Amino acid sequence: MAEFKQIIDDALDILKFDGAVQDTLAELREKWGAQVPALLDERFDAVGVQYMKLSHEKGVAALGQELSAFGWALYNLDDEDEYLFVLIQEEERSEWERYCKKQGQYCHLMKQQGRKWGDHAKEQDPGKLMPCEEYILQDEYDYFFNSLAGDFAAGEWKNQNAEEWKNGCVADLRHRPPQVIRSHSLPHLGCLTYSPEHELYAASRAAGSGTIGRALLSKNPATLNWAEPSPIGYDGPPQTLCWADHSLWVGDPTNATRIELTDRGTCQDVKNWTLPEDGWSTKYHCGIVTDGLGRVYFSNEWYKGQIYRWESGKVTKHTFSLDGYDHLSEAVPVPGTGRITMIHAVSGKGRMEECLLELDMDTGRCRIAPLPGMGEGLKLRWFTGDWLLVQGNGEILSDDFAQLINMNTREVLRIRPEMFGGEKMQHIGILTDGTVVIVTRRDRVGPVFRYPIDFWGFLRTANKPKKLEWREYKEVYPNLPIFLPSKATERKIILKKDSLTILGAVFTPPLTLSQLAEKLGPAHIVLQNGTRKSPITGRESPYTQALALWDELGLQGWLDEDEQTIKTIGVRVAAQGEYAVRQTFDGAVWIGSKDYREASWKDFAGFAHTLKLGGFTVYTRLPGPVPEEQSAQKAKLEALSAMVQISWKEPENKAAKAQKYKLSKPTEPVLTFTSFNFKLAVMEVLMYEKGLLAPKLDAHEFAREYSRRKIDIDAEGYEPIPEIRKWLEKYPVPERLAPEVTEIEMDGGSEIYTQLCPFWDGEDGAFDLNTITEAELRQFPNLNHITLMTSKPEQVLPVLERCSIKVDLL
Repeated sequence: MAEFKQIIDDALDILKFDGAVQDTLAELREKWGAQVPALLDERFDAVGVQYMKLSHEKGVAALGQELSAFGWALYNLDDEDEYLFVLIQEEERSEWERYCKKQGQYCHLMKQQGRKWGDHAKEQDPGKLMPCEEYILQDEYDYFFNSLAGDFAAGEWKNQNAEEWKNGCVADLRHRPPQVIRSHSLPHLGCLTYSPEHELYAASRAAGSGTIGRALLSKNPATLNWAEPSPIGYDGPPQTLCWADHSLWVGDPTNATRIELTDRGTCQDVKNWTLPEDGWSTKYHCGIVTDGLGRVYFSNEWYKGQIYRWESGKVTKHTFSLDGYDHLSEAVPVPGTGRITMIHAVSGKGRMEECLLELDMDTGRCRIAPLPGMGEGLKLRWFTGDWLLVQGNGEILSDDFAQLINMNTREVLRIRPEMFGGEKMQHIGILTDGTVVIVTRRDRVGPVFRYPIDFWGFLRTANKPKKLEWREYKEVYPNLPIFLPSKATERKIILKKDSLTILGAVFTPPLTLSQLAEKLGPAHIVLQNGTRKSPITGRESPYTQALALWDELGLQGWLDEDEQTIKTIGVRVAAQGEYAVRQTFDGAVWIGSKDYREASWKDFAGFAHTLKLGGFTVYTRLPGPVPEEQSAQKAKLEALSAMVQISWKEPENKAAKAQKYKLSKPTEPVLTFTSFNFKLAVMEVLMYEKGLLAPKLDAHEFAREYSRRKIDIDAEGYEPIPEIRKWLEKYPVPERLAPEVTEIEMDGGSEIYTQLCPFWDGEDGAFDLNTITEAELRQFPNLNHITLMTSKPEQVLPVLERCSIKVDLL
């Protein structure tokens, strides 16, 4: 079996977390495409697109499943941190597996669980494609574009058979297809940038062939007429070009240069500042940014680099340095302020997560916003109007390519990989006439220029509504903790049709004293004595009213006769008038999505206002002057405007809402589980692989149906969602289905984990099987094999062995 030994020696080594499934497909094709032509079939491209957002493990299993339909078996020979892939023809499988077993060689067939050998891979919804006009450059040359600005893209070109990129080119994006201008004399251009104020382009020129790096300027890149405005030369192409007022700033590892321009865009003056060398500093380029007041800051990108500030021709050492590995290269100004927005990394779940940091350059005060789904290596720039562009590295297809953030409304629009059918996005820009252009790279084709149709409308319909979430740091920059600050508790009370939210805590009616006390703290109970006049007899009689007060919040609750139900809760919004709760609420009261003063009120008795929202009735007097004819009651009317009173009454004839996820009491024997993680593994088999359990859990559908509070999947999906976990714990699994469980393959990408914790990265041990009993295992008479996720094998392997269950450890 010398040929089998050679196959093992020639195995393809791939990291388990090495990018998306398309990258693995490309490596399989490079190694075996010539001898296995089936790998070049379009079916594999379709599998790559469908699985690019799923885990690498699921994608590889799908490739293996698809290969089986073409008569090839994909095996993994490494049971640890890497894949070692070999391809075996179908007719040699048995002999190959016997050989591996004899040699003690780990050998695992890559296929999808629950699908038969020879079946095509299970199809997945690849998501919506962005409708675009598409253009490719159909000539005999290869192109690579490294930057896009204004109406042009800059890059390199070569003959298709050549190995080196030696010549520069620009593409005029106003033409469709883009018009490419090539030149043998044009040097490599990089960092193309555009100043609308000057209608001027800047770029960097690469060093090489005896030349030095330079900054270049051009009114029209299509003419190939580039001027060198500065005598300053750089050791390599400068990587930082920044427009500031009437100047172009240029940075390399040891210099920050200001090139002052005339109104005609010609060079007027050049000033250069040499940055001090500090260890590794010469290996990193100088980052340059302006704040919203036009002041310029620059610093090397080394660890905790010192910041320098230029203002009115003078450079001074700034009052603080950078934090950690922060840098100014991708920072942008916050218009009209002394603040900048930059990328800042914090400690996440097993990795560093990059966020937006807004920093006041005078005070060091700052706030931060997470960027879920964006990955690492992010870049910032203003896109158009109020829209900030956060662009990813474009290489990892499980991350968003980019996100557009409206810095006024905080609306977030995601640009996701599936919108381009598996092609990797390289650039996105907006031309001077407002046309959006996106450049992707297509395998075996090269750059594809896309002109989206209804770009903004498509992004809004293809994405769920999402807003940027700012969090305030109490610490001053650069002395920031490595973790995100906790979510700020908004000082808001929000009334909706089915709930009342107080400082972030959601309460569903009927409101009770214990319900509010659990979240707001214990109430101060007082008894209020008074008299009532009978509307029939006119007689007055004494009464006692029990009140629940949350004095510091400005909340007053009127208790019903049971002294537990709060029939009315009042929010004191102003100081005038006599109320038991004396302090006012120091936040905002909203009804729906509006401040309560802007809601749709109806007149009540000519002196107050009321409205209904679901089962809630709200009563107050809107703030404003007291009419002259009501001046005798001025004090009383002003007091009415100091309290917003909210009462609840169950709406009559309320139709019972169909509850897909309401669990019924079991009418047959059910299985017993002591290990929740084992129950999850069993439900993965019965619910998702075999479709024997209903309803099939969908987290987003569950959240929409759940009525006791609003479940925000985007915000909460990084941890197991408590209500979904409780539903799974209570789910009755019929005893009669136990024989259907013959094999369990625990996998970090299993569907049940995706529904319980939608954004779980699979890198921690949250769902490891670390405890199990013989009793629960022996409920499954046909279970003979488990692929096991565990961090405590010593606790579970002996139990599985006693039950004669074969185990493969992940």
